[in-house]
Amino acid sequence: MAGGCFLWDYLARRRRFQYLHSVMDSLDQKYLFGEITDEPLSQMEQVFWGLMKSALKTMTDEVAASRRLNQEYRDFIEQWIHEMKIPITGMQLIAQSVERVLFYARLGSVEKDYLVTEVSLKACALEVLAQSKQFLIQNNACIHTEGLVDMVYSDQKWLQFMLNQILMNSVKYRSGRPLVIDLASRDQGDYVTLSVTDNGMGVKESELGRVFDKGFVGSNGRAGKNATGIGLYLCDQLCTKMGISIEMQSKAGEYTTVLFHFPKSNAWRISDSYKSVR
Repeated sequence: MAGGCFLWDYLARRRRFQYLHSVMDSLDQKYLFGEITDEPLSQMEQVFWGLMKSALKTMTDEVAASRRLNQEYRDFIEQWIHEMKIPITGMQLIAQSVERVLFYARLGSVEKDYLVTEVSLKACALEVLAQSKQFLIQNNACIHTEGLVDMVYSDQKWLQFMLNQILMNSVKYRSGRPLVIDLASRDQGDYVTLSVTDNGMGVKESELGRVFDKGFVGSNGRAGKNATGIGLYLCDQLCTKMGISIEMQSKAGEYTTVLFHFPKSNAWRISDSYKSVR
């Protein structure tokens, strides 16, 4: 009789353990074990259940506290980054303004401050993009340079300055669409053309003839864009002094393209065939 009771108790416990193991194995989140299984059947199980639940509660409290601290830290970092964007952008704009003033001051003696070499347009553009990387990222600009394949004769420093002015204008006068800027070059025979095209606000047809005038800001600049009317003027003056031709093509609300025409000569003068593109 006693042996039969012992066997019965053993089989009951075995079935119980098998059930508990099957429940545990079926759970992806093992810490829910105490919530899923049936109520404890014996006094010993009740003791173990109590200890297990106490341990699990301590663990979940620790995990919740850790997650809360981690979320608070992430929220703080995101807020800090957001707040830092404004002064960083401001400093970048100040630096660009200072650079523009310095180049303006040296405009009268460009011929004393340039070194003409054969320049890779792609390498030159990539250097400008690297310098303005953070500013362009902050403004979600998508830049394409695959079409830059030509070499030109120019002063790399001055060319980079002019490219930077055009890129900053593309950002400043972006439209509500995601900003896309495409840089490309084309061999035109007697000269090489570098084009910078964006899908921004564009320029009114009636204003295209004045965009390179000193101090001209146009209707876009008067619409709260903090324009000075100096950037494009400097580009035009530098191009004139270095024998490069510059022009703008645009359609209001659709696109703007700035074209630089480089003569195929390392002598800084404009040939008769090249003058015809101005």
